[in-house]
Amino acid sequence: MPKTFFIPGDRTTETPLYDEQFLTRVFDSVTDPFAIYDRDLHIIKANKAFMDIFQITDQQFIGSFCYEIFYNRSEICENCHVEEVFRTGEPHMVEKLISLPDGRKCIWELHSYPVKDPDGVTVQAIEHGRDITVRKNLEQQLQTSKKFNEKIINSITDSLVVIDPGTHTIVQANQAFHSRVGLEPTTAVGKRCHEIMRGSRKPCGTTGMHCPLEETLHTGLSAVSDKNYPNSEGENRMLAISTYPILDNQGQVDLIIRYERDVTERRRMEEALAFRSKELQKSQHQLETLFEFSRQVSVKRSLAEVVLFIHEITRKIFPDSELLLLLMDDDGQKFLDLEECSIKVVEPLSHALQKLEQSGLVKDFVRYLQKNMEDRIVNSQQTEDIPNFLKVVSESYQSWFGLPVSIPEHCIGYMMLGFHFFYDCPRKDLQFFQTLLRQIAGNIRHLVVINKAENNLLQQETVERTFHAEIIGQSSEMQKIYELIDLVSESNATVLIAGENGTGKELVARAIHKQSHRREGPFIVANCSAYSPALLESELFGHEKGAFTGAIKTKKGRIERAIGGTLFLDEIGNIALATQILLLRFLQDHCFERVGGEETLEADVRVLAATNRDLYLEMEAGRFRDDLYYRLNVISIVLPCLRERKEDIPLLCKHFLKKYNLKEGKEIRSISPEAMQILMDYEWPGNIRQLENSISHSVILAQDQIIEKKHLPYFLKQAKVDFPATSLAENERRLIAGVLKKSNWNKHEAARSLDISRSTLYSKIRRYGLKKETSHV
Repeated sequence: MPKTFFIPGDRTTETPLYDEQFLTRVFDSVTDPFAIYDRDLHIIKANKAFMDIFQITDQQFIGSFCYEIFYNRSEICENCHVEEVFRTGEPHMVEKLISLPDGRKCIWELHSYPVKDPDGVTVQAIEHGRDITVRKNLEQQLQTSKKFNEKIINSITDSLVVIDPGTHTIVQANQAFHSRVGLEPTTAVGKRCHEIMRGSRKPCGTTGMHCPLEETLHTGLSAVSDKNYPNSEGENRMLAISTYPILDNQGQVDLIIRYERDVTERRRMEEALAFRSKELQKSQHQLETLFEFSRQVSVKRSLAEVVLFIHEITRKIFPDSELLLLLMDDDGQKFLDLEECSIKVVEPLSHALQKLEQSGLVKDFVRYLQKNMEDRIVNSQQTEDIPNFLKVVSESYQSWFGLPVSIPEHCIGYMMLGFHFFYDCPRKDLQFFQTLLRQIAGNIRHLVVINKAENNLLQQETVERTFHAEIIGQSSEMQKIYELIDLVSESNATVLIAGENGTGKELVARAIHKQSHRREGPFIVANCSAYSPALLESELFGHEKGAFTGAIKTKKGRIERAIGGTLFLDEIGNIALATQILLLRFLQDHCFERVGGEETLEADVRVLAATNRDLYLEMEAGRFRDDLYYRLNVISIVLPCLRERKEDIPLLCKHFLKKYNLKEGKEIRSISPEAMQILMDYEWPGNIRQLENSISHSVILAQDQIIEKKHLPYFLKQAKVDFPATSLAENERRLIAGVLKKSNWNKHEAARSLDISRSTLYSKIRRYGLKKETSHV
């Protein structure tokens, strides 16, 4: 008989409302688990969802303790939420991790509610559970994502703020921003941007101030602006501000990212550079003039022309002055009379030299210049430390100044400018004239030391080849190679060309072919390292149709194609022993058979072979047949590696520069001394091929007419070069000294390396005072 539930009221008049079966159906229709407990924590009723989840029947749980069913315990749980309901009479909620019979562990949100009698005493407790595992996992992922997002934003060292443009509220800000405005992290969030950044109660746009935030809001585009903002110490800092819109689904601006970078120091540096630039522009005209004067002097062909040019310059800068240019001869023992110069130069110089002779101070003056390494200006306003010989020379002038004419580590003369009236020379004019003399001193020295004996030496000098066919080089090693090429060209003998990779073995082979009587015949190349043993045999000797899978027709080998000409076997040290036997037979009687063929063919072919290996060592190791080695090595040409003939590098660079200028459509004229020094110092493991690739690389990068160090490949730019930046003359002196040192002061080889004549080299050695025991790079 099912129980009946009544409407509360007088017991005699209570009206039945629902019976127990109906309430059970309602109870079971709830998909979340429900359970009812008595005061002793016995389960007195549970719904179907409860029993399904925990896989129990009503006979198993009715009258059982909850801790027995859920946790397999024999005693009540600590901090039991159901017991808390009976104790307090108030609803209670907890989250618990509960293991289910199917092995899953789920997080449950458990709500407990009291059931009270008419006296308010809690007689039963209803427990409602909900599986919140998915929600908790999502919350955890959201929290992790939020922390990761904050970590990324806070790792940005520049200030970053996310702002709601509608309310000007800061939605998010990184630690760098809080540090800039002097706030603790996260405290700026929720506040107005104009209040935090400017301490203003009104938005920037309403006060007439340009606001990049407002600009991005109205245009929907990013905006850039530079503005001054005070930092946490109250110091104004220049910030480069960029704003970026974040659009919603309708394409409207939802949020705006504001990115700030402190550019105060950069702006100060730019201002300083601008000021410095103006200062440099003041002297630009003077420097241009100096460059033009130096250029004009460099094309003068005689000492008289240079002296006259200097005289004209001095009269332009110092009108009504007299020039005394006391230059020493090439031995530095006496002064030149410069009789070949014009009368306006010779006359005051003759008077000065005559006074020196009469006073007997010529030797003192010469010794002074020989020892003087100080480029110091002496003038008439000095009252002390003026040598007697300068007093004698200057006694006819009311005002004067003088300074040595010097090249690095060597003084070649003295220049004095005199005035017959009082004249206070502007310091900038003196400095300009001093710099001019430094620039042209090398040219003066060059013209002084040229003499007839050196010209005769130039005429007697044997002219040596700088190239042979496509081979470039004028070193003594390459001269020997050229002679060997000439000797073997007319012979039919087999030639073995040895050398490292990149030394030009194929070029030598081509040169021999082009100079031989077979020059009208073909020149066939077979790279022996490029084929497998079986394929190499087919490539050399050819094959018959059907000789192997894929042989769909008869094919002539490279030997047949070279008939009447030359066959060049590159990297011959790589061929297999079986192929060596076939090749040996051909070299002996010039007969062979195609692969898969029976007919013996004869071929009139000259064989040239090349290798980067030591075939003698290969022969001793059993990897190369001794009979083939001696058959190939009838005549051998061993090419030197580039590091053994560095004097050829400038000539090779000139050739490759011309080649890649044409290829790239450029007009690069030269390689700077610094870059050339780096090229000369490098060991070049890849030899000429590596050098060619480096020049190609530099030509592509160079935009002007000179290849500088910055245009060289990375591996070359790492080389340390002791290279000064004082003047062109100093650069030239150091380059010549370095080449002389590398050639052990063999002037013949050094001149070839520098691509100049020996007489010019002698002149430059004397001009710069280079000596074997003190030369350096």
